[in-house]
Amino acid sequence: MGLRTPAAMVLALLSLAACSPGGSAPPESLAARVNPLPAGVEGPGGEGNGAEGNGGEGHGGAVFLARVPDETRGDMLGLIRVDRFGDALAKGTWVRRHVEVALGDPAIPIPVRGLAGDYRDAVLVSGDVVDAALPGHVFVTGTFPVGPTVSATTGRCVLVRADGRTEQPGPEAQCERAPNGGVYWYGTGPTSAGGVDLRDGTATPRTSVPAFPVAVSPDGRYLASLRDDSLVMTDTRDGGAVTVGRSDRGAPGVFTGDGYATILRQDDGASVLAVAGFHGGTLHGGRSHGGIRRLVEEVGAVAFTSDGRRALAMEGAARPRLVVVDLRTGTRTPVKGFPAGDDSVKIAVAGEHALVAALPRDADVGEPRPADVWEVDLRQARARRAVTVPRARQAVPLPAIPSGGQPAGPGTGTPGVTGIRFTPDGVVVALTSEGVAVTGPAGAFPVTALPGRRILFAGAAADGGDDGDSGGGGGSLTAVSEPGAAVPIATGARKGQTVTRVLPTADGRHLVVSLRGGQSADPGPDDEIVLTRLDGRGAPLVLYRGVVLVSVGS
Repeated sequence: MGLRTPAAMVLALLSLAACSPGGSAPPESLAARVNPLPAGVEGPGGEGNGAEGNGGEGHGGAVFLARVPDETRGDMLGLIRVDRFGDALAKGTWVRRHVEVALGDPAIPIPVRGLAGDYRDAVLVSGDVVDAALPGHVFVTGTFPVGPTVSATTGRCVLVRADGRTEQPGPEAQCERAPNGGVYWYGTGPTSAGGVDLRDGTATPRTSVPAFPVAVSPDGRYLASLRDDSLVMTDTRDGGAVTVGRSDRGAPGVFTGDGYATILRQDDGASVLAVAGFHGGTLHGGRSHGGIRRLVEEVGAVAFTSDGRRALAMEGAARPRLVVVDLRTGTRTPVKGFPAGDDSVKIAVAGEHALVAALPRDADVGEPRPADVWEVDLRQARARRAVTVPRARQAVPLPAIPSGGQPAGPGTGTPGVTGIRFTPDGVVVALTSEGVAVTGPAGAFPVTALPGRRILFAGAAADGGDDGDSGGGGGSLTAVSEPGAAVPIATGARKGQTVTRVLPTADGRHLVVSLRGGQSADPGPDDEIVLTRLDGRGAPLVLYRGVVLVSVGS
């Protein structure tokens, strides 16, 4: 199937005013469905059996942000919904005619503020419009995922659920992700915070904390904070706080089913992997006999699964070994296939798999040296050497990224991809939650897992504008398979256009790429949604122009 559009083809812009209801659009209307999905191509996450004109089919509905045709003013933005992604805008329906939209991942709940002339608020969910009532005096500008069916707005925080319910945690509240997982909210005045239940988006009461949390339990009840080097656990139900030990800023951690697992520092300087527990709804602090479960006495590098069930850790000082730790039972299982040695180790985890980079202890001295990178199946405690980085001085784990492309922490769903970046060349080795490990282009970031044991990367040396074939205008894309074959993915981005979203199609052979142009958040003539092939063949096909995809079914 070829996607190249003949240069001589004249594409008639489809007027949004043809959508019901409405009259004829003024000639300057920019929104258009330029091309249908080609035959055999399925929409994002859908199954297609052919659509209009023998084309492909989007599985669910889609909602677009577009300028409203109006002869008296040209600054109104509205929403138009089509029954299937790829349908002509002329077959769609204006569902709101004057809105403010908190843009974000089209797969998460997106809040919409109704403005003068159409004051109906809404939540966009999987390409559908759910009537809602947003709190007053809150501007909605951006959205980030909180849990599987919950999102939160940036700036003044509103928690938004897939059923259309919304909640403002408090006056002038703001919501933030904690570095080690979970979401908290805070307001003005003395340092205080509450949590957010990741399952239903309910905010827990705000209480005094020594510092903003480094982690929040998935139900939002418990907050872990650092006061200097003291780790403090706070219960938001009654405000009770307990100092459970000493830790370091930046230490990894995760809430488990019965406490908070992290690295605690002992009086002699040794580090211990431990769980500070809460039982029967009450926090228990103290030494080894008082609610602290010590799991690994001498621990080096540690990383945790996002569900709080397992850790991968280097155990021992004299003869370190790599072990999988069951955080519930404390069982330590040596990893088969990983070589013993005193290498410096860095770990990144995605799902039930991990990347382990092993660098010589003095790798940062002299010329860069090769570093082996291992993939570890945590369920089987088995390692395989995935790649060797030819030149390495240091290694830095990257944040885990879910399929939507937003940074993920524990409790926000299974991370899709993670990675480790190596200096001095900026090479990144990426890992999916299915255990696929590949080396990406220098300077690139892993974006999402792809079918066929591949990973999509964004950014490379080609960034900065192109002729429309290589897709380097503000973010080139490259698909890399596990054997190491790299395929540049054309986006058609022109100079001044930026790749903002990528959505793999359900057929596993294409990407839907959103391109934004200019600095304005409003849709313009350089905003395009294109279809491109994952095998690198052909040119991208423009599907829509002058609109922004804000919600799509899966």
